[in-house]
This record gives sequence, C-alpha cells and structure tokens, in this order.
Amino acid sequence: MTIDDSIADLTERIKTASPAAVVRVQRRSGEDATIRVYARAEDESAIKSATQEITLSLLSNDGLDVQVLVYDIATSLPPNE
Repeated sequence: MTIDDSIADLTERIKTASPAAVVRVQRRSGEDATIRVYARAEDESAIKSATQEITLSLLSNDGLDVQVLVYDIATSLPPNE
C-alpha cells in the first residue's frame, strides 16, 4: 500500500465514523504522514476505533507511519488548508 492509498483509506474510515469531521493531511515523506481530525468530542472514540488497528498494521506490515490525531472541533478550530 502506498502512503496516498493509506491516507485515502483512513480518511474514508474517519468520514464513516464521523461524517461532519474536518480532515487535514500533512505528508512529511513518502512513508510518513499525519492526519489531523477535527470532530465532535463524542465522535473521538469511534474515530480511534475505526483507525487504530489499520495504522498499526500499516506501520508493522508496510513501513508506513500514518498518525491520526483527533481534536475537539468545539475547542480547536481546523486550520485553513
């Protein structure tokens, strides 16, 4: 799996868990990215449940370090793209 494929997959999982979430992606290299998710506080556990296993699998099996960080949109506004 490529970094772009993994970002697309994780973004889809995030949007399924929290359709109103705002997602910001920062690629640091061909194997490293951070996905920042701004969502309702009550959606945090669903987002983590939907992404935690796959992020560990990506790191272990594909050597891709994709971190998913979840912020409460009520207290942390997403930055402009």
